Amino acid sequence: MTSERGFTIVEVIIAIMVLSVGLLALVGSAAVTTRMISQGQRYTEASTLANQRFEILRSLPCASVVDGSATSGQFSLTWRVSSMANGRASLVQLNVASPTGTGVRNDRFSTVILC
Repeated sequence: MTSERGFTIVEVIIAIMVLSVGLLALVGSAAVTTRMISQGQRYTEASTLANQRFEILRSLPCASVVDGSATSGQFSLTWRVSSMANGRASLVQLNVASPTGTGVRNDRFSTVILC
C-alpha cells in the first residue's frame, strides 16, 4: 500500500469556491469605496465654492447683498438672501448643483452675514 499525499478534487473545488466568494466581496467593496471617494471630492469642491461665494458676499456692503447665481466649471451656484434681525443681518442660503453619473446632486449651505 502506498500512502499518497495531496488534495482531493473536492477539496480543491471547495477552496476555489471560498476564494471566489472572498474576491467577489473585495470587488464589491472596492466599487463602493470608489463611489464614496468621488462623492467626497465633489462635496469638498462644492463646499469650497460655497465658502468662496460667502466671502465675496461678506465683502460687499449690506445693501448690495442680493439673490443671484453663478457657474464655476461643472458647478452651478444659486443663492437667496433674506433679511433678519431688523436688517442688521442677512441669511444667505446657497445651493450648489453638480452633475453626477445618475443626475444632478444638490448641496445646500447657509450662513449669516452681519451688517
